[in-house]
Amino acid sequence: MSLTDLIRASSDPDKTAALIDALHFAASNAMAMVEGGSEIHKPSQQDEISLVRWLSEFEGLAGVLANAHGTRFSLSVDPALEATNPPAPAPVYLHRTLMLLLDNALKYAPGAEITLNTAMERHGSEPSMLLLSLCDTGPGFGSDTPDLLFEPYHRGAGHDAVDGKGLGLWSARHILSGLGGNITATANHPHGARFDIRLPIESRNEKKGLPTGSIGQPEEEHPHHDGATILIVDDNRTNLLILGELLKALGYLPVAAQTGAEALALLAETPLDLAIFDIHMEDMSGWDLLDRVKAIPGFAALPVFAISADEPPKDIAPFRDWIRRPIQPKELYTLIEGALAEELPA
Repeated sequence: MSLTDLIRASSDPDKTAALIDALHFAASNAMAMVEGGSEIHKPSQQDEISLVRWLSEFEGLAGVLANAHGTRFSLSVDPALEATNPPAPAPVYLHRTLMLLLDNALKYAPGAEITLNTAMERHGSEPSMLLLSLCDTGPGFGSDTPDLLFEPYHRGAGHDAVDGKGLGLWSARHILSGLGGNITATANHPHGARFDIRLPIESRNEKKGLPTGSIGQPEEEHPHHDGATILIVDDNRTNLLILGELLKALGYLPVAAQTGAEALALLAETPLDLAIFDIHMEDMSGWDLLDRVKAIPGFAALPVFAISADEPPKDIAPFRDWIRRPIQPKELYTLIEGALAEELPA
């Protein structure tokens, strides 16, 4: 979204072309995350790319973004990394994490210089660790306890005037945890903020793989109810796309509708196993849509979930369950499988 805003505001054809290239790169990485979300417990299917080359490509994208915001981005690569040049660990997820940190620096430290320092750490027989430190020279995070920055919906003091939901750093920690790494925040001296990432890296002769059970569906070989048809209704096209791609990655068949009226029309022609309704829609709310669906003969027993960024109310009936955004793939899978296990034959 930041790239799109910059493209609209740019009158320089050369800058616009560079921004469009960056947008395509970011979009392809975002879709790779969505499509690969259920596969993170399996060996990576991504093409292997050397870490040094990956860092160079990220430097190009970050440089374009920083320049468009009137600041400068620089990269420093440890000679030890250049000498060994291991494969980039989970490049799509690493890209997502660094983009979250870069976006934070551009929003909360406008005009500040941003640097990414890299190093490799090895202690005895323990696996090698990649160290990434993204620093800025902005105002920092004040007197906030650093660990609070990674709590969902928490925003640092003085940041209320900046657009955001307080989910970026929480998302970064969640991604890195799933990859066996971690992230910490400290003050950057003499001023600014510093975020340190530690992530395991493997040599080229070691078998590449990712940890299990943290992101994506559980460790079963495939969903028990593979191919179940799920109706999803949301008047936000982006939300509809993301949820649909996630359901496909988990092995289900999504059927999408952008309005309540469209959903009701689909009921007459599509056999369904489950449905997920957005609560806040313009033509009719998720509550109203569910009331109308339950009144249709043959649909009273259809399991229906609500989905919303809101906290669930004390009484969510007649919804079966309430899915909070941002969506957690493993939780979504567990809820769906639980409902289908009751409603469908084994």
